[in-house]
Amino acid sequence: MALPLRGRESTAGVLLLIRTPAGADFASHQLEIAASFADQAALALEHAETRATMNEMTMLADRDRIARDLHDHVIQRLFAVGLSMQSTHRRAAKSPQVAVRISDHIDQLHNVIQDIRTAIFDLHTVATQGPSLRAELRETIAELTDETPFQVSVRISGPLDVVPTDIAEHARAVVREAVSNTVRHSQGSEVEILISVDDDLTIEITDNGIGIPHDAHQRGLRNLAARAKAVGGQVDISTPAPGGTRVHWSVPLP
Repeated sequence: MALPLRGRESTAGVLLLIRTPAGADFASHQLEIAASFADQAALALEHAETRATMNEMTMLADRDRIARDLHDHVIQRLFAVGLSMQSTHRRAAKSPQVAVRISDHIDQLHNVIQDIRTAIFDLHTVATQGPSLRAELRETIAELTDETPFQVSVRISGPLDVVPTDIAEHARAVVREAVSNTVRHSQGSEVEILISVDDDLTIEITDNGIGIPHDAHQRGLRNLAARAKAVGGQVDISTPAPGGTRVHWSVPLP
C-alpha cells in the first residue's frame, strides 16, 4: 500500500506498507491508522522544512548585517587610521628607520583591509553561485585569443570576487572589447593582460602591434570611457615606448 505524504503545497514523499505474499489484506482500522500516520508524517516534514527555511533566512540576514557593519564601520575606521599614519609618515622623514617602520605598518593595514573585503564577499557568497568573475574573465580571454597567433600573458591578482556586481559587469565588457580590438586591429604577436584588485579594480591590456586605427581608437575610447564614468573610474589609451597599444581602465572600489 502506498500513501502520499501530501502537505499543503507539495508532496514530500510516499509511505509504503508491505505485507507478505501470503498475508491477509489490510484491515480497515489498519488503513485508518496508516492514513493518519501519513498525514502526521507529512505535517512534521513540512514543519521541519519551514523551520530550516526560517533558520537559513535568519543566518543570511545575520551575514548581511555583519557584512554591512564591517564595510560601514570597521573598514572606514581602518581607512581613517591609514590616512593618519600616512600623514605621520611624511612628518617622520627625518628619521628613516621610523619612516620605514610606519610604511611597513601602512602596508600591513592595507592587507588587513583587503582581507576584510574578502571576508565580506565570503559572507555574501552562496554555494550555488555560478563561475567566479576571475574564471569568467579568463574564459573570455581564452575565447577571444585561443585561435589566434598571439602569445598571451594573463596575470590576475587580488580578491577579484569582492568586486560589486555592477562594476563586474563593466569589467567583463571592458575585457571583451579591449582584447577583441587587440586581436582585430593590432597586427601584433604578443598581448599582456593585467587585472588587479586593490583600492581600485585595474585592467591593463598591452600589445606590441601597430596600434588600432584612429576611428576605431575613438570608438573604443568612448565606449570604455563611458563604462568607466558610469562607475566613477577612468580610462587611458596610450602607446608604450616600444610601440603598440596600452589600455588602462580603472575604477575605485567601495
